[in-house]
Amino acid sequence: MTKKKKGAFFKVTLSVILIIILVLTILGFYWYSNIDKEIDLSLIRTGASSVTRIYYFDYEDRKNRIGEAKELKEEELFLQKSEWSSLYDMPKYLIDAFVSIEDRRFFEHNGVDWPRTFKAFFNYIFGSKGGRFGGSTITQQLVKNLTGDNQTTAKRKIEEIFRAINLEKKLGKNEILELYLNVVYLSQNCYGVSAGAKLYFNKDVSELTLGECAALASIVKSPINYDPYLNIENNKNRRTLVLKAMLNEEKITEYEYNEAINEEININSNIENENKAGIYSWYTEVLIDEVSNDLAKKYNIEIEAAKKMIMKGGLNIYSVIDPNLQNYVEDIYENYKIYVNHQNGLFPESACVVLDPETSDILAIVGGTGKKSKNMLFNRATDAKRPLGSVIKPISVYAPALEENIINYAKVYDDTPLKMENGTYWPRNSPDRYRGLVPIYYAVEHSINTVAVKVLRDLRIQNALNYLDKFGISYDSELDRNDSSIALGQLTNGESLLNITNAYCAFNNDGYISNPKTYLYVTDNYGNVILTNEINEEKVISKDTALIMTKMLENVVENGTAKNITIKEWCDVAGKTGTSSNNEDKWFIGYTPSYVCGVWTGYDIPKPMYYSLNPSSKIFDMIMTYANKNKDNNSFKNSIEIVEREFCYDSGMLPCDQCKNDIRGNRVVSGYFKFGTEPTEKCTLHKEISIDKDDGMIAKRFTPFWKKRRVSLLNYNRNEYPGIEILDTNFLIKTRKREE
Repeated sequence: MTKKKKGAFFKVTLSVILIIILVLTILGFYWYSNIDKEIDLSLIRTGASSVTRIYYFDYEDRKNRIGEAKELKEEELFLQKSEWSSLYDMPKYLIDAFVSIEDRRFFEHNGVDWPRTFKAFFNYIFGSKGGRFGGSTITQQLVKNLTGDNQTTAKRKIEEIFRAINLEKKLGKNEILELYLNVVYLSQNCYGVSAGAKLYFNKDVSELTLGECAALASIVKSPINYDPYLNIENNKNRRTLVLKAMLNEEKITEYEYNEAINEEININSNIENENKAGIYSWYTEVLIDEVSNDLAKKYNIEIEAAKKMIMKGGLNIYSVIDPNLQNYVEDIYENYKIYVNHQNGLFPESACVVLDPETSDILAIVGGTGKKSKNMLFNRATDAKRPLGSVIKPISVYAPALEENIINYAKVYDDTPLKMENGTYWPRNSPDRYRGLVPIYYAVEHSINTVAVKVLRDLRIQNALNYLDKFGISYDSELDRNDSSIALGQLTNGESLLNITNAYCAFNNDGYISNPKTYLYVTDNYGNVILTNEINEEKVISKDTALIMTKMLENVVENGTAKNITIKEWCDVAGKTGTSSNNEDKWFIGYTPSYVCGVWTGYDIPKPMYYSLNPSSKIFDMIMTYANKNKDNNSFKNSIEIVEREFCYDSGMLPCDQCKNDIRGNRVVSGYFKFGTEPTEKCTLHKEISIDKDDGMIAKRFTPFWKKRRVSLLNYNRNEYPGIEILDTNFLIKTRKREE
């Protein structure tokens, strides 16, 4: 190579090195600025007990949290093979085995073994060993076990390094070692050496032999591959490496090494039976999920690490469950086939949730039918997202329009379809009929689709979406900007039973809703509060709107689509039925003065269901009858700001004499209004006219008086709807006119 070429090569090489240094400096600064360098010590302060206990409250006053905490003994949470042992109860062989094979310079470094780290970094950069980092110290492994963060990324590794360094500044080596040996994963859903000793060898950890200590230390590198029960030969080979490491570190003598190599290790043959966990209730599983999510969020750890804290951390969880109601609902669903008929030999699935309206406490929840036989099943009350059908209407259309004073109880709309651009008529009602002029209360009562769409158009879609946000209902901001999604409940991604039920709490809680919750607070083994879940009420509608909406939803149960509900005979009840397209989902969301309850019925793979009576309202009726039987308060609230007034059914205006003389009979009804929004002008729609008694048409000028009859008809001009029958058409003056 010539001198000139050497100079050029040197410049290029130097430039590349400088660029690499610059890039690494920028990346290092970015990572350092954006990583979490601390680990919360409350994650690792655990007691001797690994049993997490669940409590409920025997409440005198649930809203003000006055009640006595009592343990749900049948709902204890624990990993059978998770126990806490002091470092001083562990054999020195055990400590030396783990340190020798996992981190031989443990007592010398500051949390990071830099030679191993640089070697691992080199391997990562140049693609060795699949690009994995490796090189973790015991302190780093402890950090990883506590946070549950197992991502194989450079950022995660750097974050782990800083956390390990900071942890060593706060805790001594023996504290770190004790924590590590109590949380290390040893396969078979087993955490900690004490639990491992009992699981694999039926021994207390203090009784372990050198060979057994080496066997446990062998598992860590790859728990499944070196599981002494599943892969005894792999464990034996790895055990030899552990013993050699101990010999090289002068932790054991040559004699001890040979004795341990030839030691016969007896593995517990009953592991599979001991490994079977109990079956958690539907409620407990929702509770575990909520507490796990909140722990992960608060302490910046992975969900799995949070669940590990629950299952082996000896926590105390103070739940909001009503155990008697939960047991009753579970019994209903275990015997579900008695109460709901099959469809062509197949029984639909169902789910239920019961809430306290003032606190949004989840009192009872069931996510499927039949006796629960497995853990972590798909929960149809929380996990399933299904089209809501008409149960969305009070949330998305009627309550918002009432709140904005666009409608009132008496506002009249024409129950007729809209003519679309392609010439078709939409929406269709179910059943497929059109009534003509109807007031809002009747449209709610009978779930009239056309009116819901017309009210939405007056309200405007963006306003409706804003209210869905307030009510906690999710939607696709682009795909759901249409009448079908918002007015008729055909949301693109559907919604959960829990969320829609919680939205209805606003109608029974003066317009306020809170976050649905399964627990109040969590303490550690020493009684320190590590998590709270307070009521965070938000006002979504006014008290007056909530009361008027309740009056209309009472009509649904009294005279409308849910009139099969029997609890109305002795307890106030309100609610709304819902059916999605093609009859694939059946809903009922309803409430009494003390409870809000939602029920969904359908097939996991959607297909039509045909029932004469909504099965969801039947299940609701049974559950609410039980829940309210010992309640003193069976009447909804009233307000002096809500006034009752008479109005004309057909016009929504103050009634006049002609309204009482309608050809169909008296058209005067009464309803409820916010003070100042009640009707003030008399009806102008009814007009008294003479008809011929023989044919019912408008009488001619010379028709004899004895053939005439004075009646009121509707002076209303409606567009033509070819091929579509509008039920009140015959009561319009224009239809009684004679052809010239």
